[in-house]
Amino acid sequence: MRLAHEARRIARQHALFEELRTSTRAALEQGGGDLRRKALHTLATSLEAHFTLEEHVQFPALHGLHPESTAELADLVAQHHAFRQDLAALAQQGGSDADGARSAALAAFERLADALRRHEDREEALLERAQID
Repeated sequence: MRLAHEARRIARQHALFEELRTSTRAALEQGGGDLRRKALHTLATSLEAHFTLEEHVQFPALHGLHPESTAELADLVAQHHAFRQDLAALAQQGGSDADGARSAALAAFERLADALRRHEDREEALLERAQID
């Protein structure tokens, strides 16, 4: 029962991140440097809270119930670390008004957004499989 609740909670958070990605994309496309920096900061801090919850609460609980998920959970955590680095790099370039910086930041953001979607799909599939077992 608790696992089903956590699966729904994660899915709801992932849906909210899609909205955040949409607003961040709009800020990168159309906003000034301050707006772009603020949007990237909001996305990064929201994802950090989500990753921390997964890494310290949800993943350890899932591991306890399904120890066979160890490798996949470790890979998901490794992806979290990579996302943190990508977001930090994007924040560095995302607020720049230099020529080409906006398009480079937008392209980097699109790659990150796609990777996050695939990551979220993996997490949700893992939780779904865990509920079936």
